[in-house]
Amino acid sequence: MSIIEIDQDKCIGCGTCRADCPTANIAIKDGKAVHGKWCLECGHCEAVCPQKAVRFAGDYDPSEVLEYDDPGKFEIPPERLLNFVKFRRSVRQYTDEPVSDADISKILEMGRYTQTGANTQTLRYIVLTKETLREITPIALKALAELDVSQVDKKTMRLPPQYLDFQPVWANWYSFYQKKQRDLLFHGAPNALLIVSRTCNEVDGCFNAGHLELMINALGLGACLMGFGTFAFDRSPKLKQKVGLQEGESVIFMMVFGHPRVKYLRTVNRRKVRYEKI
Repeated sequence: MSIIEIDQDKCIGCGTCRADCPTANIAIKDGKAVHGKWCLECGHCEAVCPQKAVRFAGDYDPSEVLEYDDPGKFEIPPERLLNFVKFRRSVRQYTDEPVSDADISKILEMGRYTQTGANTQTLRYIVLTKETLREITPIALKALAELDVSQVDKKTMRLPPQYLDFQPVWANWYSFYQKKQRDLLFHGAPNALLIVSRTCNEVDGCFNAGHLELMINALGLGACLMGFGTFAFDRSPKLKQKVGLQEGESVIFMMVFGHPRVKYLRTVNRRKVRYEKI
């Protein structure tokens, strides 16, 4: 059964859906839109139809579709958006207060609606509680501290090979954790979020991480993207087992998040943008 349903009584054959279909899956026959079999389930035909003649069936809930009837609900002034991004910081100081389930749901909704290549929608998420984070912290630190960098194939690394230069730092962090029980890897955060997918789907994971962090900041929370934590999951079978990764899955990206214990008072600067117009 096709995922697309076109109400032939409402369809006027205007061709708007056909013009916007990325796979040329829609044709106009006898004055009505008809679809073929190469659907990406992107929803453009539903979003663009002036007659509301298209709907998606199957796993898609039609009640979630929002009408663009009030620009104020959807539009963000460019200057305000830029300032919002300028002000965000990677937070490494957190209170002990856990993030509410309501806020976590909003964060995951942001990820759910983030674009994926070919609209595959293959990402899933694992939310780690404070208790789980405390359990995996020594495992992750040990995996990084004891890593033999000479045995790592830099050509197949999923993260920048420059990470390997931090191995002495990781060893120091692990020693410090053993002596003081202070976590310099996950910063004592109350929650973490793992973006999980099949291996080699890094691009979708990076898109997702950026959007998830936007929502985290919009909720008044703070986050820190965990490149080192992601690398630890990549190197440690024990970590993968602890969080229930399935065969062929990887942690595409990890971030910690929670209520900030620090208050920032201004933005910081960046190097000038480098670009070419060709």
